[in-house]
Amino acid sequence: MARLPVITKETADEKTAKTFEAIEPKFGKVPNIFKGMANSSVTLNAYLQLDQLIAGGSFSPVEQDIVRITVSQYNKCTYCLAAHTGSLKSNGVSKEEILNIRKGKPTDPKHAVLIDFTLTVIKTSGFVSDSDLDTFKKAGYSDVHAAEISVIIAQKVLSNYFNHINDTDLDLPAAPEI
Repeated sequence: MARLPVITKETADEKTAKTFEAIEPKFGKVPNIFKGMANSSVTLNAYLQLDQLIAGGSFSPVEQDIVRITVSQYNKCTYCLAAHTGSLKSNGVSKEEILNIRKGKPTDPKHAVLIDFTLTVIKTSGFVSDSDLDTFKKAGYSDVHAAEISVIIAQKVLSNYFNHINDTDLDLPAAPEI
């Protein structure tokens, strides 16, 4: 059960209610994560603005979700694992491949490098070696990707940690166990 109040369209202030109205068509509802984040307009809007910026970035939607699910797997965020499992499925990634991605063993070698680099950034607090960066770039990623990966990781740390603090109720299909 969520530990912070669940903000609904009816209980939200006018600005947050408008934000909810903008969110609803994309998801068919206002997901519980946003109902919890709405306790702070700073938190909700930071997450949504980062999401918008990332969507316009250099990573493909599948690559964005690979980074997101990798961070969420590392941080053991069941809510975000469920969300990005669903997103990867909607982008045509098979259930088997999603499990491979979560295990760090995708069938696509470029995606394997993306996962390895993401985990290296997390585990080293960004202090990657020249070799790590060279391997990432040799796989077909650019300096732009190297810069942008930190934004995706930051967004996922924001949502993962928020969900841990809140104990956000899962309102979407759970990701399978691995």
